[in-house]
Amino acid sequence: MSNTGHQASPAPVTLGARGVSLKARVARSIFWLAWSRGVVQVLSFAATVLIARILAPADYGVMALAGVFIGTANMLAELGLGRAIIQFRDLDRRELDTCFWLTMSLATIAFALLSLGAPMIARWFEVPRLADVLPVLALGLPLTACSVVSDGLLRKRLALDRVSQAEIIGGGVALPVMLCCALAGFGVWALVIGSLIHPAVRSLAIFAFAPWRPGFRIGGERAKEMLRFSLTTLGANILWVLGEQADVLVIGKITGQVTVGLYSMAKQLALLPGHKISTVVNMLSAPMMAELQTNIDAMRTAFYRTVRLTGAIALPTSAGMALVAGELVAVVLGPKWSPAVPILRLLCLYAAVRSIDVLVAPVLVARHREQLLFWYCLALLITMPAAAAVGALWDGAPGAIILFTPMYCGVIVITASKALTELEGSFFELWSETWPIVVATAAMAAVVFLIKELALAGQPELQIFDLVVLSASGAVTYGIVLFSIGSPVIGEGAEVVGWIIRGHSAD
Repeated sequence: MSNTGHQASPAPVTLGARGVSLKARVARSIFWLAWSRGVVQVLSFAATVLIARILAPADYGVMALAGVFIGTANMLAELGLGRAIIQFRDLDRRELDTCFWLTMSLATIAFALLSLGAPMIARWFEVPRLADVLPVLALGLPLTACSVVSDGLLRKRLALDRVSQAEIIGGGVALPVMLCCALAGFGVWALVIGSLIHPAVRSLAIFAFAPWRPGFRIGGERAKEMLRFSLTTLGANILWVLGEQADVLVIGKITGQVTVGLYSMAKQLALLPGHKISTVVNMLSAPMMAELQTNIDAMRTAFYRTVRLTGAIALPTSAGMALVAGELVAVVLGPKWSPAVPILRLLCLYAAVRSIDVLVAPVLVARHREQLLFWYCLALLITMPAAAAVGALWDGAPGAIILFTPMYCGVIVITASKALTELEGSFFELWSETWPIVVATAAMAAVVFLIKELALAGQPELQIFDLVVLSASGAVTYGIVLFSIGSPVIGEGAEVVGWIIRGHSAD
């Protein structure tokens, strides 16, 4: 219970970052995120490729369907308190303890509900293995919830080096175990085991890195205010997750677990380049925008810069992946995944837009426009499943993508305009900041298309050779055009590369 009377309030929990400049903290975080995420993603991609060659698309279909329920439950258990910890300054120990016990209680309840409801969910989707897989995956909910407070404290002070180290440790333990289980013939259980080991090891590492331990003093002066904030953001988060995963649910219900397995793998590949970059940028943007929330000019400058840097990588990789989808799937995944090629091509446009739109949310949260974020997510939840259902009934997974992509883009444009209004910016300014990237991407796409259709057409089929030639030609063309135009992203990219190499910033 909260203290009353004249007792002194507990001292706020701080992690000693106030004396370090924002730019220095960003540079240090980028250094660790680049190296750690690079290592983790290379290992993760290699493991995914090897495991995908061993397992069947239906195994990934089971995991995709189960992942929707686990992801939603994780959001509910987290209650938006991780973001509240970042936004509220000088929290005392009672307030942090309150956050911890709330998340742990909700995670335990979610585990129980999913375990009891798994047979009914399996019957609804006509996927019997869900009844066995879902209760085991739900064990990961408390494992993730126990580190919410510690993770929020580390992110609050931009100690993303520690967050990254925890990711490395978790991935370094989980990935080899998954691969060994797949080779041993465990099937879908190889993916299940990896999904449990990673959060468990990561949470232990986060606990070790954050100088905070839970106690039993519940309450605090701002506990109710934090809860109101977190519930508002929770609504937006839940709607966002449901909107993002609705395509999997709809396609799984209408087309079956094999098609949804192909779709989930194609989606994973399509989102891989942009998602990994935007996730890192978003990790930096949330605490950075929170710190700059009263300085509109600085927020606007930071937003344009993050859009440029993210788009400079996400747009050309998405366009290039669409052009070499056939070669990429054949070389990376093997012939049994060839039905995923048209799905991958169609998803690339959606992936390019998604890699940039995630940068809008930190702006709206920092400006305390959580209700606008809520309505944005609600609009996605209404439009995306409806479009996906109509499209899936018309032409399976490709039809769903064809219909839900323009719906998604329309909602994003409206929300981005509101974010730009908050920043006192405009689409014209945003275009003036990003047009060189679009031009360079168009030039790259033209060169790759011409080489593929003219130089490589009719040649003996050696797909790995074609993939290397097309990828190298596209990368060289993109770099030359972007450099010749003189885009500011060249200088910004050089600065970020310097941070990656040195790990510090000269103030």
